[in-house]
Amino acid sequence: MNVAVLFNSDHPDLGGWYGASVMRRILETKVLQSADRNMRVSVGDILTFGAVSRGPDRTYAHLVRVCRALYRPTELDLLIADRLEATHGKATVFCWLFQNMTPDTARALHARLERDPAYLGIMDVNFSNPGHLALFRNSLVEEYRLLGTHCSVFYDMGLNEDPDVAEREIFEQHGFQVDYEDAGARRTIFDNYDTLEHFTRVEDFKRVFSKFPDLSDNRTSDLALTLEELHPKLFDAFASAARTLERAETEEDLAQAAISGRRLLDRTADYLFPAQDEQRNGRDVGKAQYRNRLWAYLEEAISEAGVSDPLVLASLGKELDRLVKLFNAGLHADPSLNKVQSAFRDLVLWLAKVIEINPSRIRRPYLAYEDELMRFIKKVASD
Repeated sequence: MNVAVLFNSDHPDLGGWYGASVMRRILETKVLQSADRNMRVSVGDILTFGAVSRGPDRTYAHLVRVCRALYRPTELDLLIADRLEATHGKATVFCWLFQNMTPDTARALHARLERDPAYLGIMDVNFSNPGHLALFRNSLVEEYRLLGTHCSVFYDMGLNEDPDVAEREIFEQHGFQVDYEDAGARRTIFDNYDTLEHFTRVEDFKRVFSKFPDLSDNRTSDLALTLEELHPKLFDAFASAARTLERAETEEDLAQAAISGRRLLDRTADYLFPAQDEQRNGRDVGKAQYRNRLWAYLEEAISEAGVSDPLVLASLGKELDRLVKLFNAGLHADPSLNKVQSAFRDLVLWLAKVIEINPSRIRRPYLAYEDELMRFIKKVASD
């Protein structure tokens, strides 16, 4: 889930440079270092004052109402209510927002921070909530990727000329190995996937698929983060299937869901291994041969990751062949809700295994934004 860790930036214990003070306090808990979880971290002030100042009602009473509506968790409520209430309309709330943190990690972090007088608590954040989307996801700056004791510091659009050395030193002082990662065009003016509609689709996927056998909130959250980094449009097919399955009443409904699975495999192949004119290992890898292209990706990713066990490729390839056959024909002969749900569950589990082979290869920081980038370049050239 998305987890917001909140501090009162005006508290005297934090001093003038409260960003660094909060960073140290969070890292000193040692909770993140033991969390074996791919998390993206956004940091910054929650801009409730600015949001209210742009609206028709700029009164103090309205500002308090906005704050009370914003800081309203739905699944994880570890807020310290009296401390948080005291900031409404009076102090700026500073936030570290973790995408893909588990509830157990959040609770462990809360237990270590609870006695800190500047700490306001922890809550879950849902990007399909308009207030959460605007003031948490779209207003904070995405700064880091954390996985255990590995920290990647994001930089934008290939620019890393003057990295913050002090920031790196703080992480290293707390046991992290630090490198730098190009965030690409994500969260720039070229990112059109920052809308309520997109995150409603993401939440539909997580909500419906997490109820399937052998899946869970934690697994679907983890996969959602990675798939969004590959290409956010994958959630068009995922959400379509989820919504259809949720309201399925007839065999035709189930058949439509199966079509979404076929489309999902096709699009995944487009993003992992784009069509090529030349053959790959004796197989055509053109636009129509999406199965061959997924095989080609498996071969390259496994080789690049240094996996020498031939059974890994054989196992993943065999499951891929079964899924392709299933979504192309196997689900249409005698569709049932259990059969279609099981097929999508197996597809999700297969994707998770494919991602685990070589996670960094999955990340395509410019792929989803190429059309917008090209339009911008052409406009600049024409001007």
